[in-house]
Amino acid sequence: MNALTTLIIAIYYTVYTVSGASGWIAKSHSWHHGAKSLILHVPRGGDVIGETPIDDDDAPLVIIIDVDNCLYSEQELLTSIGEGVESQIVRNTHLFGLLHFNLTSEDCDELYKKYGSTIEGLRHTLPSHLVEQTMRKFYSEVYDPIDFGCLLGIRAGIVKNENDSKSIRSGYDHGHALQKRRSLAELLESISNRHPVYLASNSPKAHILRVLNNMGFRNIKLAGILSPDAEGDGSPASVYPTKSSPRQYYQQILSQHSPQSKRIILLDDSLYNIRQASTVGIHGIHVNGKDRTLEEGLAEALGHILPNGNTPMSTTQSMSQYMFSDVKYLGAKNKVDANAIDTSVWETLAQELSLRLQQKKNGTLRVADLGAGMLSMLELFMNGGGEKERSKASMFNLVSSSLGSSDNSDKQLTELEYFAYESNTNLLDGCKEKLRRLGFEEVTSNNWQLSLSNMKVTVHLLTKDFQNEQHPPESLDLIMGCCFADLFEPDQLVLSLGRFAHKSSHPPLVYLPITFAGGTRFSSTHPFAENEKSNQLVPSDTTAFQMYARSLISHGHNLDPSRIVNAICNFGGSLIAKGSSDWIIDPKSNQYLWETMLYFFGMSGASEITKNGFDAAGWIRRSRREPRTIIASNVDLLFHLAHSSSAEKSDMYSTGGNENNCSSSRVAVEEIQFVSPYNVTTVNKELDRNNLGPDQIEVESLCSLVSSGTELKIFKGTFESASLDVNIKGMADEAMEYPLAYGYSLVGRVVACGSNVADAESLIGRNVFTFSPHSSRVVVDRDAVQIVPDGIEAEDAIFMPSVETALSLAHDAHVRLGENVAVYGQGLIGLLVTAILSMHHSSTISSSKQFCSVTAFDALDDRLAMSSKMGATSALQPQTAGIAGPFDVCIEVSGNPRALQSAIDNTSNKGRIIVGSWYGNTDVALKLGIDFHRSHKTIQTSQVSTIPSTMTGLWNKERRFALTWALVRSLQPSRLISKRATLTDVQEAYELLDGGKEIAICFKYNK
Repeated sequence: MNALTTLIIAIYYTVYTVSGASGWIAKSHSWHHGAKSLILHVPRGGDVIGETPIDDDDAPLVIIIDVDNCLYSEQELLTSIGEGVESQIVRNTHLFGLLHFNLTSEDCDELYKKYGSTIEGLRHTLPSHLVEQTMRKFYSEVYDPIDFGCLLGIRAGIVKNENDSKSIRSGYDHGHALQKRRSLAELLESISNRHPVYLASNSPKAHILRVLNNMGFRNIKLAGILSPDAEGDGSPASVYPTKSSPRQYYQQILSQHSPQSKRIILLDDSLYNIRQASTVGIHGIHVNGKDRTLEEGLAEALGHILPNGNTPMSTTQSMSQYMFSDVKYLGAKNKVDANAIDTSVWETLAQELSLRLQQKKNGTLRVADLGAGMLSMLELFMNGGGEKERSKASMFNLVSSSLGSSDNSDKQLTELEYFAYESNTNLLDGCKEKLRRLGFEEVTSNNWQLSLSNMKVTVHLLTKDFQNEQHPPESLDLIMGCCFADLFEPDQLVLSLGRFAHKSSHPPLVYLPITFAGGTRFSSTHPFAENEKSNQLVPSDTTAFQMYARSLISHGHNLDPSRIVNAICNFGGSLIAKGSSDWIIDPKSNQYLWETMLYFFGMSGASEITKNGFDAAGWIRRSRREPRTIIASNVDLLFHLAHSSSAEKSDMYSTGGNENNCSSSRVAVEEIQFVSPYNVTTVNKELDRNNLGPDQIEVESLCSLVSSGTELKIFKGTFESASLDVNIKGMADEAMEYPLAYGYSLVGRVVACGSNVADAESLIGRNVFTFSPHSSRVVVDRDAVQIVPDGIEAEDAIFMPSVETALSLAHDAHVRLGENVAVYGQGLIGLLVTAILSMHHSSTISSSKQFCSVTAFDALDDRLAMSSKMGATSALQPQTAGIAGPFDVCIEVSGNPRALQSAIDNTSNKGRIIVGSWYGNTDVALKLGIDFHRSHKTIQTSQVSTIPSTMTGLWNKERRFALTWALVRSLQPSRLISKRATLTDVQEAYELLDGGKEIAICFKYNK
């Protein structure tokens, strides 16, 4: 490049940027006025004979990816930095055409449109003897000056120094950009490990390598790089070939991969290039950053999502249209939300709001909706919603009804002021349309009002992210966000919410409906399956959804609602109500949302499935071939949010001194008693605290856990007369017969100690575990309790015996590395066995073989859903055992003889069956015919009371207790509690547990 050209380029950049390209070029026709006469407008070269590409989803895949405006998004760079790579290429191309051929920018663009690139247009219109020289000069002058700082978030030449008054703060989010690129790099790396991946550009190879370097993609394993400066075959088209000459340009690929046996797919932002590639049998996916991002294009190429517009629901249904739309998605989601929202939490919110109104001088409620979407919560407030048994009354009616029945019946709800935050401006028109439909009128810009007969409603539409709100509304009564809280790190969420409570005279309520709890499943689940064509393993539905959850976590989602509860409580708030709000998404009645969920699975979960070596496309195809209802587990949460200036929250339970100094020496005690089969009640006693023995301690109960095994046997009367437990102190001498006080999982606080208790001073106020019946207060020997380790909550500690039982079963099963195990029965013990085996027996695959799988069987869907959360690789209905098996080890903890028979039948020859169920006095009939006789299978019972003789050399009860407490801390089994009750609900509690309607029931004791 000579000095004159360099000077011209410098001037051109300045004027082009300030005045616009057209203004500058219009003044420049006098330069090189003779060059334009060299252009020969000749017809384009002859068509290439096409090939018929293979159309087989399981055919080997070859992926070709364009570079500029495809590997990166030019629009994102222009928006965030103000400069892009391709915009520099276009500007330099216009300048090249002007300097050398007196072409206007419009002339250059017309060549691009007609021939796929400006330089390809020059090839077709210049005399042949000038082509090679011109193309060499073009690639040097256009690409050498490019500044790649925009790919690093830098706009060169703008910021001179940090004090420059003209410096630009672009708002470029470096962290988000890096995370997005990291994810793309990981995806490309995982794809390239299984499929040949090529980069292909009309730009020279040096430019491509510079893009890779500046994006941090240089180490991605590529099968090759296609560029115009590759060596050709000597023909005119092979001199700097571009995508306009597909046979020459793609020669490297076509010589190795035949389109008739492999699916070759080009991802490109140019429809012209895609059309040209199709003439040599290459499929195309148009990637333009708007209708299709590169990530979406890759997902489509891999078969993880459908092409735009084609959405076959099954092989027997007609084709239907699908394209993601945030407006359509929210509309479909809102319908499911209205059904899912928990009615009891909704009604509790109404009661809390009415209490606030009773304490206020006026009848105004002020509400901030921090993720307003299409104003679905406003509509629910005004009109209610939901279908049939899932319907909810309007919040207006519920609050008014509650006020009418209160002592302050003169109080009324007279005004609602609603602050709707929604940063997605695409939804603004939809919000306004909904407000008009609801009867609102826009009084000022984005401020709407509706006057009803007895109240006024004002809505402020705020098109901003609530986290960027500099002046939050004051005196809020309620902050809410639907499908919202799981998108944030919990502590950061609480800090953001706290800003909205800062200037409130009374701490506001916080309502978080439809908070994702991390579990997704189909209404019926499939096991692992082999894809014989790809020689890959199609994951079980359980494993696939676990991968989906893992991918969400990697992108910053919080899938554990207990973390939100803990965070708000740690900042002084308190949980008022919690309820289940699962999405039930039917593939027919909720078709668009069902399709969108499959799209989400394909975009997020499928890449994680691929990284782990499974056949993600095969799983997606199976899901579409057999469409089943999708169930996503959510919870509704309602809190009191602490005021920023409120006093520190006092401890719920005092840890003060010895309570022997209480004014009364006699206290009332409530205790359960099994009276007869299916009849349990409570009895009231008095405890004389003066009779506390010297070696005894008095424990005030906090909570206790119902045993779903032994206790249910006692409740139903299906037990043999025997000692309660020969290895638990205090139970060996008590007979198992009615009337009977029973239970063995109680946690309480020590309130008094006998005179001989050596550690009395440190023990008072400590939480302890005791093998005692369900009772509000117990007296036990000091050596019969275990101090709950620090950091373990009382509701987790009550699971200690259940976790020890599960650990004992795992020890007896002795599952070796690589063995596949099945757990029959996913009640409390079965779920804990699944969790322990999954912790220490992670799934591994090799080609099409599965090792180390943990398969859970149960007939109840809610238990199978929990199995997935506890780590099962497959959670299946019992009738699928024959397909999923055989297994090396089967553990039976269902208490159902049919499950025991299935475990025997589906254990491999020479395998092991561990029986943890206690069948009581029920006769069990098993088929143990010739197949069993010849199988050398082992059936072994397992019981937790003693250490097996084969382990006594290394293990004793103390060591197992220590490991049990460590597992309790790790597993946090309180998440299995499905119902909390008081002793007054004891009969209902046991009936629910017996009917399989609850997984774990915890009794809470009032203080």
